[in-house]
Amino acid sequence: MAEAAIEKIGSWVKYIHYFVMKNRISYIRVRQQLEDLINEIRMLRAFLRDADSKHDASSKRVNNFLRNVTDIIYRIEDVLARFAIPDNSPSVTSLALIDARQITKEIEEIKNKIEYLTRIHRTIDFSDVSTTSSENRIAREIFGDQIVQHYVERPDEMVVLRSYIDQCRVVSICGMAGLGKTTLAQKLYQDFLLGGGGGADDHHQFDAVAWVYVSHKFSRRKVLEDLYEQLNPNHDSSEDNDVVSKMTEAELIHRVREIQQNLKCLVFLDDICSRHDWDTIRDAFPSGETPSKILITTRVRSAAEFVQMKAPGETYVHKLRRLTEDEGCHLFRKMVRLTDVPDFEANEILVQMAKETVNLCEGSPVAIIGFLQFMATKHTLEEWMMVHRRLESFIRKSHEFRGTLQLLSSSYYNLPHELRSCFLYLGHFQEHSRIESEKLYLLWEAEGLIDDRREQTLREVAEGYLVDLADRSMVEVHEDEMSVSTRFKSFQLSKLMRDLCLLKNKELGFFKVVDFERGPQLVPDSLSSLSRNEAYRLAINLDKYEDGYDFPLEDNEKEHIRSLLFSTKENHQGFVWPRKLHRLSDFRYLRILDFNGFDFQVTSLPQGIGKLVHMRYLSFRGCILPELPSSIGNLTCLIILDLRVRPLSKITIPDVMWKLKKLKHLYFPLSFLTRYARKLRLKGLIELETLINFNPGMMNVNDLSQLLKLQYMSLNIGGSVEDIACVTKRMNMDSHGQRLCTCIKISNFDCYTEEKHSVIRSLLASQSLIIFSLEGHFRRLPVFDDISQNIARIELIGSELIDNPMRTLEKLPNLRVLVLNDDAFIGKEMVCSAAGFVELKHLELLNLQKLEKWTVEEGAMPKLSTLAIQSCGKLIMLTEELQFVGRLRQMIVSRVHEELKANLGEVHVLMNESTSKVQNARPNISIDDVDLEQ
Repeated sequence: MAEAAIEKIGSWVKYIHYFVMKNRISYIRVRQQLEDLINEIRMLRAFLRDADSKHDASSKRVNNFLRNVTDIIYRIEDVLARFAIPDNSPSVTSLALIDARQITKEIEEIKNKIEYLTRIHRTIDFSDVSTTSSENRIAREIFGDQIVQHYVERPDEMVVLRSYIDQCRVVSICGMAGLGKTTLAQKLYQDFLLGGGGGADDHHQFDAVAWVYVSHKFSRRKVLEDLYEQLNPNHDSSEDNDVVSKMTEAELIHRVREIQQNLKCLVFLDDICSRHDWDTIRDAFPSGETPSKILITTRVRSAAEFVQMKAPGETYVHKLRRLTEDEGCHLFRKMVRLTDVPDFEANEILVQMAKETVNLCEGSPVAIIGFLQFMATKHTLEEWMMVHRRLESFIRKSHEFRGTLQLLSSSYYNLPHELRSCFLYLGHFQEHSRIESEKLYLLWEAEGLIDDRREQTLREVAEGYLVDLADRSMVEVHEDEMSVSTRFKSFQLSKLMRDLCLLKNKELGFFKVVDFERGPQLVPDSLSSLSRNEAYRLAINLDKYEDGYDFPLEDNEKEHIRSLLFSTKENHQGFVWPRKLHRLSDFRYLRILDFNGFDFQVTSLPQGIGKLVHMRYLSFRGCILPELPSSIGNLTCLIILDLRVRPLSKITIPDVMWKLKKLKHLYFPLSFLTRYARKLRLKGLIELETLINFNPGMMNVNDLSQLLKLQYMSLNIGGSVEDIACVTKRMNMDSHGQRLCTCIKISNFDCYTEEKHSVIRSLLASQSLIIFSLEGHFRRLPVFDDISQNIARIELIGSELIDNPMRTLEKLPNLRVLVLNDDAFIGKEMVCSAAGFVELKHLELLNLQKLEKWTVEEGAMPKLSTLAIQSCGKLIMLTEELQFVGRLRQMIVSRVHEELKANLGEVHVLMNESTSKVQNARPNISIDDVDLEQ
């Protein structure tokens, strides 16, 4: 769990050793202790990998051992952090201020604890601890029997799967744990085992059917033996077992493959976890023409796609849906009828309870069954009605104690080690919330959870982690067609996966979650998320908190905490910051401090932030903060500072940013004030990679030339020719081999002179430019060859272009978003040519008062998904000219000509009548805020 911390400590030890030697420090004892510590860290790494890779189970003893190792790792980091704090005074070294005797004493204590752990390590037989594979198999058998016994028919999915089994070489059932993939496969297996596959046609018949369980750390030989025994028509278990046991793996592979070539076989491979799993057994399956078929179940979509890529013939991936409310309620009633609860059907409260249970279990059959097994001891209506009053709490308990989360745990243990901590980090976000992916990436980076890979930026690695979690059906991601800096806008964690997060946090002491959403009665998962005091991270939701409420935080916990994340959706009058959190300087080793949604006009900002010298991440995103304390300049370890306060609120920012030499990501608000109207200095921030909302009116534009490591910057420029020229010069500079991505919004800039035209042409030609927004008269666009081929978004406001802009813009190969607003074009006719706008996904035509005709040729804008036409009063398009609308996902139309409205309505009717269109494929069309689907 603390692998990232170990790697970071190892690099710190090397740095400090170098620091001591470089500065000729005479603390020989300290130098020797550091040398010893390097060896101790190697031992800790071995301990951690041994425990974390082999236990894979909820063993309390192993979990306690892991937590003790983690405690020591963080203690080492805390001690060494004192060396790594840069001192602002060049005449005094940091080490000269440290008591060498205290350092050696603390390192000696750490070594004693490691020695104690070494003795404990020898007493634990890691090979004897149950593995995930065996525990998961047991859990699947228990739940599998229950689900098959109380199986809910999904006739639509069964028909589809039988059809594809007939047509395809490989069929994959993919989806999150607990949705019933194995159950659906077992129903198909039983049908085909009995013959006919549930159908009457002879072509469904198979000569042999086999079922094998393939999961994390499976035995290749066991899988091969099971396949041979089930597929071999002449196998006699009483006589042939000895023969099979004497076969080599090569012989088994040859026999199994030969049977599938000669007979029509159907093989079910349950719970394939990775590409490697398939690579391990793929030689046992024919690579050429064969009548045999394969059906796999998996939580990992990329594994399904990999199997299909390597298999010959047609393939199909079936993403399993959740149970509908009707299907879930049917399962609920089916199981409750087996109890002795009287008059279930006649009781309206229990009927409502069934619906709520299906909703709270998110349509997961395993979760519904786990809850009803938990309820098996409740025999009276009174007991059931009592549970109904606290239904969510009882469902959460049933998930933990009836094995639902144990079944899901294999998803966690199958994760690569670098992803486990990243997944646990998701548990602190509030339930049902859409989480901004950018914020998650920054938190992961501040925690040191992202691998540093030379060929990728940390942002790219973090995005890859999120893709991996989504691929494993552990999160649901939402792509952002408007963004050009990140692939995903947000993601969500299902209730079950969040409960799994909280359970693992409880076992490993990773996060503590305290939620006052219900006032003094804490939300049930809050205290259960950690049973011990030693929390490393604390997330607190103060929505309904009031002064005097009991707060579950002891003074001795504060020294352990490395992350504090505060959130609220409302700031009621009289809100008082919790007394136990009023002095943040008590959290002496804090690395991360996040305030989300607070109004610091209603309540005062907690004291002591400027003393948190180890801080790496500080955010006031979405807050109201009248003034940023100047003591922020003391936080010399800070790498992330987010000052994007609530829109329309004003914040005064002191001129201290230049002191934060390690800063990598700096986010300014859209507008702010400075003390004495001075411009902020950024000179010296040589590590800065991200700079958001730079405003030359509030900052020194010449400082940009000093920021040589910039990878992404956004700027708001108020119409100065000199500022635009200076920014363009910086855009064309080398950024240490890194490509610089620049987003520019220019306002109040009318190009009536050649000088201004020339400046904008130079800007548009810079290959660094990816987003361009211009408010003001421009008249003519440059020719296509003089515009950056990397540009992904263009917004023109009041440009008064006289020539068809589409003729130039449609040639830009990476343009994904285009907005023409406020007479950006003053001509009467606009044409989008065939094969133009190959990447365009989002188009807005707003307030184009003179536009009368818009022609979209066949093949233009093939990827367009969202179209908005507003206040284009003269625009008329005939029904046949609107056929491209059928490709859209969403269309918003308002304040347009009545004839255009009528023609759109006619097109919508035609699409509804078309047999080639399914419901999900039709676009959502809204005219004057009226959805045509309604």
